[in-house]
Amino acid sequence: MFRRLGAFAAASLLTVFAFASPAHASTVDLTFGPLSIGEYCHAQVSTSALVGLYESSGLRCYSGANVYVGSGDPYLACKYLTTDVVAAALRGQSGALICRVVR
Repeated sequence: MFRRLGAFAAASLLTVFAFASPAHASTVDLTFGPLSIGEYCHAQVSTSALVGLYESSGLRCYSGANVYVGSGDPYLACKYLTTDVVAAALRGQSGALICRVVR
């Protein structure tokens, strides 16, 4: 009797673990400002770039004297700035870069 009950309990536990639902991914928005974008600009666009802004014309890189030094790709900037899976790159307020990532 107890052996059957033990076997039934073990089988029930295995069934519960076998059909347990996997963890669900969620999307998170990460915001990066001009200095963080500037790190991407310095590494990928121009070594004289210190600041980056996501403007209506795209992601633009500037030197310390606010001189335009080149353009970058917002999606690639997100991939450079985070190790998460990037779903989208969006423009935020005041030239911020919003990276929508999956965690």
